[in-house]
Amino acid sequence: MKINWKHTMVVCVLTASLVIPSASFHVAADEKYTQTSVESYSLTDSIQVEVKSILNESTPDGTRIAATVRIYNNGDRLTGVPEYEVRVKGQDGLEYIMRASQANAKNIQPKETVELSYMNVVDRYDTFSLTDLSWYDVNEFVYPKQEQKILTIPISAIEWKGEKATLANPAVTKKWEDTFTIPVLSNTVDFKPVSLNEQNTPEGPMVIVGLLVTNKGDKKAKIPDFRMNGISDKKVYTGKRLEKDLPFLEANEQVYIHYAIPARNRLELSSLSILTPEDFADEKAKTDFLIGRLMITLPGAKNNLSFVNQLIPYEWNKPIRFDPLNKLIRPEIDVSMVDLQLQESAGGGFKAAVAKFKLLNHSDSPMQVPPFQAALTSYNGNKYMGTRQNTQVETLIPNISYVIYYSFIIPSSETGEQLIMEILDNKSVEPYNISLAAFKTKVMEETSDKSLAFYPFQVTMNDWSLGANYNMGGSLPYAYKLNVDFNIKLQDEVVVDQSFSKMRLELVDTKNRIMTSKVLSFTGENKLVSGTQTLNFDLDRLETTVSLHMYEIIDTPFGEVRRLVQTWKR
Repeated sequence: MKINWKHTMVVCVLTASLVIPSASFHVAADEKYTQTSVESYSLTDSIQVEVKSILNESTPDGTRIAATVRIYNNGDRLTGVPEYEVRVKGQDGLEYIMRASQANAKNIQPKETVELSYMNVVDRYDTFSLTDLSWYDVNEFVYPKQEQKILTIPISAIEWKGEKATLANPAVTKKWEDTFTIPVLSNTVDFKPVSLNEQNTPEGPMVIVGLLVTNKGDKKAKIPDFRMNGISDKKVYTGKRLEKDLPFLEANEQVYIHYAIPARNRLELSSLSILTPEDFADEKAKTDFLIGRLMITLPGAKNNLSFVNQLIPYEWNKPIRFDPLNKLIRPEIDVSMVDLQLQESAGGGFKAAVAKFKLLNHSDSPMQVPPFQAALTSYNGNKYMGTRQNTQVETLIPNISYVIYYSFIIPSSETGEQLIMEILDNKSVEPYNISLAAFKTKVMEETSDKSLAFYPFQVTMNDWSLGANYNMGGSLPYAYKLNVDFNIKLQDEVVVDQSFSKMRLELVDTKNRIMTSKVLSFTGENKLVSGTQTLNFDLDRLETTVSLHMYEIIDTPFGEVRRLVQTWKR
């Protein structure tokens, strides 16, 4: 039911339900939004009041007006919330009665602050502005009824007009490199934009915004709840916070929070908007709405990997320096990259870059294997996500290293000369990835010492020989015996599991036809050990000139890939 008063009267609106879209910014809109510091006013001798937010938004049902106020009991006893009538006044002189939310508190404890919400939907579709919010003491039990104005607060400076509003006040427009607070929520919790990255997710392309949050106060503080939207020249993208729960921060404690914005790429965005949620409850429904607070301009924002020359080249087998605020990889665990090699697919069509990482638990108790992700980026910006070795090891034993590998499927044209390795957290805000470390690297250069090709195993071929006999009773006329003599050593105190890379031996003839092959594992019951290995096989021909090829092989989601380690010919 709606009641429309034509003159300078009061409008009271009852609505069965209200559906409010997220308030957004349109950069090219005409309406402006400014924000001033929040001032307190005396409502009674013991109660102070301040206006937190004012909404004046056009909807298909009319103009939605909402107000959120905070009241503080400065007294020393429980006090009832004054049952005053709350009204807003427009610049045209019309006043409208605001309906109190059913969730509003009825009483307020001494030294306590509570928030009260009011709303009304006015049956008018023209553009108008609000000037004042007032409290009236109305006595309806006398005729004519008596009313007395108790307090009036100017609100034109904080009026938010929803979808057509922009932030014009320089005080609430921040640069990317600025640290900011949201005074209406907290004066001690600071926010600083630190990352703006693009990701392809199951929900489509996303721009992930990272904020560093710091509690600058001397007391424990909760991170305030707010929303973030992305703004382009023509569109508003509604963002969502990735962390489900916002933690309390101790004094000087820091943490990251992240927002996902469904834009195709970060270049599509011109700014970010900060909005705070409000709500109103009537008899049948709860209505949520947003109030714009700040705008962040994006010139100066950069992707973590934008400035390749600023990344530090990685030194092999040295502990990777992770973001100290990361929660995924404990400081007691060292992660080092010990190898990065290119391998060819068995069927052709692609290559695989295989990176081996050594994990060392230098604490005095077992710790979980950190489930980090790895990504490889070429110099021209192509990014390849790694596939983690299918391992069953879950625990790191103290002071014993564990080696796992990641495979990256890359085009055959990739040389591996200029690469960026990025270590990612893909668990904290799954399915999104958060960068923990990034560094420049390249495929490890070949050396004359082939014994180090199967890290952490040192493999030396001492000798090999091939003998052939005429096989009178067999289905194939020639019986061969291949003997290979190995020396196998473990380079460090390192363990691997049965899914680790393996060795393949292939014996080929002068026409490069495979005569026989065998896969040898470094783990398990039949693992490769020092000494002589014998391979017996039959063939339909006698070959006097042969070559022995040694490969390292691994399994990938696209099939087996291999790297030629060494060749011998006789």
